[in-house]
Amino acid sequence: MSADSEGDSGRSKLLFIYGMGLAIGLQSAMMNYALWRRLPSALFILVSSLIYAALVQVLWQAVLPRFARLPVSRRVAAQAAVSLVGFALLSIGLMELRGAILSESSLLFPYTGHDLTITIPAETIRRAPLVFSLIPIIPVVLICVVGFNQHWWRIVRLRDRQQVLSELAVSAQLAALRAQVNPHFLFNSLNSIAQLIATDPAKAEACVERLGDIYRYLLHQAHADFVPLADELSVAESYLEIERARFGDALRVEEHIDAGARGLLLPSLILQPLVENAVKHGISPKIGGGRVTIEARIDAGDLRLAVCDTGVGVRDQQALFDNGVGLRNVRERLLRLYGADYAPQVVSRPGGGTTVTLRIPVAQGSA
Repeated sequence: MSADSEGDSGRSKLLFIYGMGLAIGLQSAMMNYALWRRLPSALFILVSSLIYAALVQVLWQAVLPRFARLPVSRRVAAQAAVSLVGFALLSIGLMELRGAILSESSLLFPYTGHDLTITIPAETIRRAPLVFSLIPIIPVVLICVVGFNQHWWRIVRLRDRQQVLSELAVSAQLAALRAQVNPHFLFNSLNSIAQLIATDPAKAEACVERLGDIYRYLLHQAHADFVPLADELSVAESYLEIERARFGDALRVEEHIDAGARGLLLPSLILQPLVENAVKHGISPKIGGGRVTIEARIDAGDLRLAVCDTGVGVRDQQALFDNGVGLRNVRERLLRLYGADYAPQVVSRPGGGTTVTLRIPVAQGSA
């Protein structure tokens, strides 16, 4: 913490302690003056309240922290005992000082005179409700304003700052996850193209051009958190073109997209990993190939996006997220953006294919 920050914190604490002491002193002093009409006595009460505040400062800074390592019950008991002794001694001392200054009785010098009869004027009694309703106003206003600025407002500001920092942390995590997809996608795409170079150079060249189109899109959308579904479909289709050059008729592709869904926004590069998983882990190992279907529809305020394949299926569905970079990346991003209720859903059975379904809240980003 910088010296300026420490200075501001120290001044804030002092303002709070002495502001509260002054407020309480004002309340007591005005009540005393309203009853006895003795200004010196009221002023002494006001000064005494500031002395009490000074003892609070000493206890908070130098004494009570010494018990911080004790268990809660013992710590509170010890702090209460020390505070009780300290304030008792101070109160007795102030009472004796008051007696000496104002020539009044005290604990050591008690009153030794005769009984006194006190007369309260009728006018004073009539004004009493008004006086005692007005006296608390200034002290309470002081407590309200000082307490708000020194504690409540600071808590609100800290809460807002924490929220901003949390949002920045989530943004940084999402950016890191998005960056992770690009090299993973590039590696797999180049691996597919490499297998074509020896057998069909013309197709390999066409695939390189499609890969160039994809990366131009990725560079253009480098800082976009959300993109229209239509753009995601374009990237997925380009990737499938690269894979179809390798698989030929063994890879069939279908799309069932609601017209109103194409303009909806969703996290960038969220669809391509699903398509890649369907091809790599579903269609590629299956003799004779299979079909990949992309579906998108609006349902109950959500965009439901599904990628289905007729591949080999999986026994351990959780392994899809634990072992694969792409699907794990998709899950982590959705969890950070929308929470556990929007985690990807997987339905698969050995030999029967796999379906991965995402739900994207339309309210989070509609075109």
